[in-house]
Amino acid sequence: MKRLYTVMCGLLLVSCGFSPTQSSSIHEPNFESLSGSFAIWMPADVEQNDEIRPGTCVGTTRDIHFFFARGNGVYWLVQYCELSEPDVNKLTDREILDQARHEALASAFGILKKETEITLNGYPGRHIIADSALRTSGMEKPDGAYKARVFLVGNRVYRIATYVFNNNSMDDFEKMDVFLESFILLKQ
Repeated sequence: MKRLYTVMCGLLLVSCGFSPTQSSSIHEPNFESLSGSFAIWMPADVEQNDEIRPGTCVGTTRDIHFFFARGNGVYWLVQYCELSEPDVNKLTDREILDQARHEALASAFGILKKETEITLNGYPGRHIIADSALRTSGMEKPDGAYKARVFLVGNRVYRIATYVFNNNSMDDFEKMDVFLESFILLKQ
C-alpha cells in the first residue's frame, strides 16, 4: 500500500510538470561578461561590473577585474587577472593556485577549514571553505562563512567567492554553493 501511494504521488507530480531532474532557474546564469569570458548566477544586482583596480594577484600587483554584488550581510564576487607569459612559465599550476588560495583567504580574513582540488572544463582549480572575520576586518573572531573557487584558465586566474555573515538565514548559506557551481566559461 505504501509503495502504491508513493507511485501515485510521483505520477501526480510528473503530471503537474515537476521533474526531479529538472534544473532550477536559480542555477541558470543570469549575468554574463563577454570581456571576462564567463557567465554566472548572481543572487543580487551587480554593483561593480568589470571595475578594474590594481591589486595583488599571484604575488604581483596587476589589474584585477571585479564583478561584485551584495545583499543583507552577503557578498558575491567574481574577479580575474591576467598573468604574463613569463609568470605562467616560471610557476607551476599548483604554485599559482596555492598563491591564489592564499590571497583569497587573506582578502576575506579567512581561516581555512577545507580545500579540494577541482577542475572546470579540464582547467585546474580549488574549492575553498573557510571561517571568515570579514565584517570586522580580522580584528575579532570569525563572524561568517567564506567559500571560494579559484581556477587557472590559460594565463587567467579566476576567483569566484561568497561570504555570508553568521546571523543570516539558511537560505543565504544554501545560495553559496549554487552561486559557486553556476560559474561557466564562455567560448572565446
